[in-house]
Amino acid sequence: MKKKPEKKAERMGLNFISIGGCSEIGMNLYAYVLDDQWILVDMGLGFDNTLGRELLVPSPETLIKNKSKIKALFITHSHEDHIGAIPYIWSMIECPIYGRPFAIEMIRDKMKQFGLEKDIPLIKVPMGAQISIGNFVVEYISVAHSTPESSALAIRTPNELVIHTGDWRLDDEPVLGPKTDENRLKEYGDSGVTALICDSTNVFRDERFGSEKQVRKNLIRVVKEHKKSRVLITCFASNLARLETCYIAAKESGRQMVVAGRSLKRIEKIAKLSGYLAALPAFLDEKKANTLDPAKTLLVCTGSQGEPNSALTKIAHDTHANIKLQKGDVVIFSSRVIPGNEKSVLETQNALTKKGVKIIMDMDYEIHASGHPSKEELIHLYDLTRPNTLVPIHGEAIQLHKHAEIGREYGLKNVVVPYDGCVLNLSKDNPEIIDKVPVGILAVDGNKLIPIDGIVYKQREILSFSGVVSACVRCNKGTIKLIDMQCFGIFENSEQMEMHDIKNDIASEIKLSLENIFKGNIDEKAIKSSVEKIIRVAFMDARGKKPTIFVHVIGF
Repeated sequence: MKKKPEKKAERMGLNFISIGGCSEIGMNLYAYVLDDQWILVDMGLGFDNTLGRELLVPSPETLIKNKSKIKALFITHSHEDHIGAIPYIWSMIECPIYGRPFAIEMIRDKMKQFGLEKDIPLIKVPMGAQISIGNFVVEYISVAHSTPESSALAIRTPNELVIHTGDWRLDDEPVLGPKTDENRLKEYGDSGVTALICDSTNVFRDERFGSEKQVRKNLIRVVKEHKKSRVLITCFASNLARLETCYIAAKESGRQMVVAGRSLKRIEKIAKLSGYLAALPAFLDEKKANTLDPAKTLLVCTGSQGEPNSALTKIAHDTHANIKLQKGDVVIFSSRVIPGNEKSVLETQNALTKKGVKIIMDMDYEIHASGHPSKEELIHLYDLTRPNTLVPIHGEAIQLHKHAEIGREYGLKNVVVPYDGCVLNLSKDNPEIIDKVPVGILAVDGNKLIPIDGIVYKQREILSFSGVVSACVRCNKGTIKLIDMQCFGIFENSEQMEMHDIKNDIASEIKLSLENIFKGNIDEKAIKSSVEKIIRVAFMDARGKKPTIFVHVIGF
């Protein structure tokens, strides 16, 4: 009797699952599974400007199905693409949340905004601490990044050791927080790393960015060079080192620092609660901006990614309540454009340029240092950890495959490119994708989460291309009459006469074509169908469009 072949999905050992983060930049959410015990790493948002969507979260379908098996959520750092989905998803699984103090305070504040601050098990972890949960032991390892207390995770099981990097880089001169702990990473490399699960964001850059210390020197110099101008710096709110640099630049150039954007005031509060920026006085509120001498003011605001509701976007389009820019003012982008945000950033920069504002970007001066590793840094990490298997994460397909290419060229034994939903078995001898779980993307729509590939967005896409016609007809004693027709997204205000003519044509066609057909035998469904057809033909003849049509029949 032949032995049945083993199903791939039944392979023993540690499995890695990407719920989000391996098909896009953002929405980082990963699971490690061993003997039916799960731990999660990060739970982040994605961003989008399509069809009114702004915030995206990974679908929690697989997590809900395995809720009873999830032991904990471990947070690597405080950026939105790693913690932003917690208020939307956590209540569906309700597990303990572990993180460094700054990240935990950020999460606590976010949960308060959602009315969820009570009874949430938020656990602050000292750097270097080892947390034992079920089959897992998780250690926090310091890494340099653009927000405080960023960490890689060493995830140990009885038979495996995984290094999950989170977002990281090498910076020999950070101005806030420690360097990446290369010694600890090397110690793990010496003991044998089963798999390196690694950030892929900057794989197309060969050399590392400059240090945050050099960025500080350059920003101070640029601000000092524009003595007679109002200067505005836009950067990521969570980059406390950069905020501290802005304050120093203001002080050394004889300016007062004013912040614009709720997230900056929130970050200031959380930073000081966590022991950062303690030596700095409270930032001046944006309402002070127009009462100060422009040449004695340094504005710092959110909006470096062209976010629709950010302070900088409002300033660029003259809709900000307190800040107005004019010809000769200077805006410094101390940031890089996240892939996918290019169009919105360019729109903001174009609006500023039309106002006569001078724009300074990183290509002009070294005024930004990325928090992600270049090819040079990735190779150095391979040297330290010497993993049996490389698994690129945190990127779109083009970044993940480039990262894989770098790993193969280096000579790593096994390289596996994951995708969202894949179940990757991390066997030392033969790591491979063995199964697939349901994943998806949900959009935050008001106070609901809805699938981006569901009927709502499909209908919105159709409406955005075709416009809408709403018509009302009355049936009365065998007569059918068009009594109202409204058009949306079809005619300009200057085309009212053309709309009126089309409406008259449709009314005449309904009267001539339908009265005799339905006399004495009124069928609402048939009337609706016939009226829709008349409207569709009229708009195709007149406009070459097939609008979405709604017909209401009254008078029964």
